[in-house]
Amino acid sequence: MLTWRKLTSAKWEDAWIERLQFVGPTRLIVVRLPSRQSLRIEAYALTRKEADGLVKQFGGQIREIKDKPISEPVARKPLAIRDRLWVVDSSETARQLDASRPTLIIPAAMAFGTGDHATTASCLRLLCDVAEQQTAPWDFLDLGTGSGILAIAARKLGARKVEGCDFDPHAVRTARENVARNAAGPMPMRKTDVLAWTPTRTWDVVAANLFSQVLIKAADTIAAAVRPGGSLILSGILLIQEKEVIAAFKKRGFTFQKVVRKGKWVSLLAGKK
Repeated sequence: MLTWRKLTSAKWEDAWIERLQFVGPTRLIVVRLPSRQSLRIEAYALTRKEADGLVKQFGGQIREIKDKPISEPVARKPLAIRDRLWVVDSSETARQLDASRPTLIIPAAMAFGTGDHATTASCLRLLCDVAEQQTAPWDFLDLGTGSGILAIAARKLGARKVEGCDFDPHAVRTARENVARNAAGPMPMRKTDVLAWTPTRTWDVVAANLFSQVLIKAADTIAAAVRPGGSLILSGILLIQEKEVIAAFKKRGFTFQKVVRKGKWVSLLAGKK
């Protein structure tokens, strides 16, 4: 049986748990080290393809142990977003739900964003709120798209044109697969480093679910991508970094309308003057 392990910072525990959700709750273990500043993430009963994929994507180490395989992961429960969307992990689950609201099919994969993490779920709810306020055709940009979940949700909520980008090429591939799975195209998904990117147009709604340090460094670029009067959704922000992120975007003409705090994570909705 192959196992994989990696040391990481304790503050990103829940983000790692969601990103590795495809491994399943019966095969993923989080070990809190005595220092309380580090974690050891361990995944068990892996196929060679899964193990090699984890090392390629995240680093870490593989080892082989002699043991019986662990049972298959349990399917995720459908996630309701406001009264506007369902998020599920398979088409089989989607067919069992009320068809009166759109359903997003997002299988667990190594790309971040299944809807279970506090940051993604908050972004989805804020996106529903913003979509409900639109009175004219609107376009949406998803910076740090991960699995593509926000971009696909925007299309399901009525966005006219949708684009997504991510620094991680694996995330871009996964997002494209999910766009096809949800029949949400055409929808460009590009490999883009937001810190080296220059927007060539503006969008009515922009979402940036990125780490706080990236949001602050890229604040000028992100601000330039939002049209005057448009909306900006920011997430991936730790509670201790909330004031710093808000200050960076207030300087660039944004007024904050909603602050959503879930545990140690913060998501923000702002409007551009």
